[in-house]
Order: sequence, then structure tokens, then C-alpha cells
Amino acid sequence: MERHIQHPVYGEIIYNENFWSGKKTIKINGIEAKHVSKNTFEFEEKRILIQGNDVMGVSMFIDHKIIQISPKPTWYEILLAVLPFAFLLIWGNSRALCAIFPIVGGAIGGALGGVASILSLTFIKRSPSVITKILIGIAAFVITVLIAFVLALALLQVLA
Repeated sequence: MERHIQHPVYGEIIYNENFWSGKKTIKINGIEAKHVSKNTFEFEEKRILIQGNDVMGVSMFIDHKIIQISPKPTWYEILLAVLPFAFLLIWGNSRALCAIFPIVGGAIGGALGGVASILSLTFIKRSPSVITKILIGIAAFVITVLIAFVLALALLQVLA
């Protein structure tokens, strides 16, 4: 994801992070900073340190100044993202609840909930409006529970 920041001292800062590989590049006023290590860059004899990632918020440290590149997720974004994982964790490990509405728990449910939470937070962070973020969180929850339900029915069919 590419972020454009207008800074009063350094001018235009372009931060780019590849979603799949995590590779980061920084351009300040059109000049690309030299990549020193995973999160360290050099620009005009100044060391730049990048902390965080695009999903959890990115901060850039240069000349003892902190420049916020990508905002950290808000409390409701984290709550919406963790909801599928927490639901599968609680419901999937209760025999009484699974007798009412079966869903997979354990390692399969945990993996499904973890992937759903990460994807949900990624899509929520990319959304501009609060209403859309809430709808994405609810959709991720419903889709995750439906997948867990279908997997549980398939496993029950195989084991029966």
C-alpha cells in the first residue's frame, strides 16, 4: 500500500509497503532513500527507522522526530477484527453450544479465526468510513461463522 504524506520540513514523503513480501520503500521529495536493513534507511546522511506495518500503523523516526505514516487501528477496528476469532474460540470449545449450533473449534477453528481476523483488520483499515468498517467487520464475522459451520457439518458427516 502506498501512502503519501506532506511534511512541513521534509516535503512529500511516499511510503510503499508490499502486502505480500513486506518490502518497504521510502521516497522523500522524489528521491528514494537507501535501504540499509529491514527497517532502516538512509537519506542525505540521516538515518530513518521504520516501526510497525501498514495494518498496525507505521511510524517513521528521522532526526529525533516521529512522523506518523499510517494511523494505528482504533479500539473498534480491533474489536471488530478480533470478534470472529473470539467467537470461534469460545463457541467451538463448548460441547453444549456446539450441540445447538455446531462449528469447528480447536486448531482448525483457531486457524480459521486467526486468518479471518487478520484479513478483516486489513480490509477495515483500508476503508474510509466508519459505517463501511462496521459492515466489513460484521460481514467477516458472518462469513467466518458460516465457514466454521460448513466445516463442522462436513467433519460430522465424515466421522458418522
